[in-house]
Amino acid sequence: MTLAVLASRKGYLKVLGSFIQAACDRGHDVVLLHDPDERKPGEMVTASDLAQWPKTIARPHRRGEALLPVLRAAGAEVLVGPSLHFLLRAMGVEGEGPALRAAGIRLYSVDYVFDTVASAPEGYRVVDVTCYMSEHQRQVHWRVQREGFAAIGSETELRRRSAVVGSTMLDQLALVDRAAVRKKYGLAPDRPVVLFMSLKMAVPEPYRRLAWAGGWRGWRAFKALATGHRALVPTILHGNGYEALTETLRAFSRRAGASLVVKSRAKNADPAFLRRRADLFVERDEDVFPYTSIELVAISDLCVHFQSGAVLEAALAGVPSLSIRVPQSHLEGYASFEEVFGARPWSMQNFPGLVWSLDAAEATRRLATASLADFPVDEGVRRRYIETFLGFDDMRSSGRVLDLIEDAGRVNVGGRPAAAPRA
Repeated sequence: MTLAVLASRKGYLKVLGSFIQAACDRGHDVVLLHDPDERKPGEMVTASDLAQWPKTIARPHRRGEALLPVLRAAGAEVLVGPSLHFLLRAMGVEGEGPALRAAGIRLYSVDYVFDTVASAPEGYRVVDVTCYMSEHQRQVHWRVQREGFAAIGSETELRRRSAVVGSTMLDQLALVDRAAVRKKYGLAPDRPVVLFMSLKMAVPEPYRRLAWAGGWRGWRAFKALATGHRALVPTILHGNGYEALTETLRAFSRRAGASLVVKSRAKNADPAFLRRRADLFVERDEDVFPYTSIELVAISDLCVHFQSGAVLEAALAGVPSLSIRVPQSHLEGYASFEEVFGARPWSMQNFPGLVWSLDAAEATRRLATASLADFPVDEGVRRRYIETFLGFDDMRSSGRVLDLIEDAGRVNVGGRPAAAPRA
């Protein structure tokens, strides 16, 4: 069978790298569709990225370009992508759905860190199978967009058009050689690691840009006044909470005998004090198989992040995490906002015994006197977390997606309608 994979960006290769490898291992022909004109910083797919899978065939496909001719020329029977319906819309080719189906090309969507919950129910009409990490995630999607799904059909029909498979992205944890990662970054083999995922500053959230940015506080207070954010002035003049948290985390790491590793990306626009406090500052994000953050999480003893998807990586790796609450006003319009960024007890970002949710001031106070031993992982709690949010921890999610594709393909070859996906 010939499978096409939307590999337009590095991020998509991270999500689908293990799936690509699994498809090659099973003897399928795999075509990687990459965008040679990608302009998002740090996301251009390179020849060395594509070379990670030497048995695949790379084909250029630019945003807005028709998919059908490219897929036909490649002999593709299946197209797989992360949050596929959303991508087809963003690429301006959603309308090709009927033509692709008429050509016998089946569409499969996999999840990218809970993104599927924000996708439009209409995607069920375009994509043959929408894959979720867990049953909880599928139920959340159906609940938060109840009216849209009611127009699609009954729960029986919704289940027929969807499947629970786990996270193809997190399958990559199985690839990580922890000793090799420590050697690559010059980290001692026996020294603990505290991993700090830096906050994205270059977003339209005034609190981050004004209260937590680097530079003289007087100038930031003036900018707050000039841009209509007078309420932030007392906070700005009181001191930089981000810098205080970073300094406390550095002291915490020193007491623990740990290396403080800061994971960033160039687009995060980090204030300079973050680099100064780190023992290791990792700004590059070039590796895709395994990808950089899954490598760093795998060698960590504690992960500190700002309500990020790293919470899932850490949970799978059995690493405790602190999820620091910050204003997320620029994301509040997302249907999945409460599920992804909410901090109610036993939610994705607040699961005591594995994930602790604190605001920056609380975290700074706690870390000032805490030790690594104060963040033990409760294995029973971890099991409940994985069952709820990740579905599986066997790192075989890519294989489950392939099972769906192969089962439907065998039925189609026999001349009968495609089978319903495994629920």
